[in-house]
Amino acid sequence: MMTPYLTSPLARAWMRFDATVEQSAEGWRVPLSFAGKDAELQAARSGVVMGDETPRGKIRVQGDGAASMIHHALGQPPEAVGMVAQFGAVEIVRLRPDLCHVGTTAQGRQAALSALTGGPSDGLVTITDVTHGRFELRLVGPSAPVLLSKVCGIDFHGSAFASGQARETSVAKTRQLVIRVDAGDLPAYRLIGGRALGEYVWDTLMQAGRDLGVEPIGSGALLTLAG
Repeated sequence: MMTPYLTSPLARAWMRFDATVEQSAEGWRVPLSFAGKDAELQAARSGVVMGDETPRGKIRVQGDGAASMIHHALGQPPEAVGMVAQFGAVEIVRLRPDLCHVGTTAQGRQAALSALTGGPSDGLVTITDVTHGRFELRLVGPSAPVLLSKVCGIDFHGSAFASGQARETSVAKTRQLVIRVDAGDLPAYRLIGGRALGEYVWDTLMQAGRDLGVEPIGSGALLTLAG
């Protein structure tokens, strides 16, 4: 009998690049490598790379007591809308005064959910695990801001959109959450949007970044950059 697995909405796009695929412990098929880890890391440091991080946990916490609940369970959310707070592998983005996005590793998703649902609540709060309803891709490299500026009208200069900030905005005429969390000294962004849009956004960014030399990056090299 075949082992069931979870499929990213970006899979058809990255399989066109002859990805070496593995199945993660959480059941996802992920692209481990494309051109080889060393070549992918060099591309990230010199230009721009794009990888699939859809298996990451994505949780929405909404309600007047959302910030208090997250504080008790995971850490203090940022006060200002559009800012990111990090607690280990957990990222908390303040989208509105009553709405936060919680991002985790795939391995940490269930623990974060358990902490949120098991903690105290001040008022009505809704916790929604949207992991399987959203794609998530990662752009890394010195040319990443240039690539995003081709498909999005906001200013991606570091003085206007720094690491630790987030925007809900239009990317390639689709609504996306863009989170900047740099990988060391390299500009790096997460793009999170509706599952059905994933392949389109991947293909559009690949086309827009052709003159920048954009390359796909596998999970092995992404893990090294994150470390």
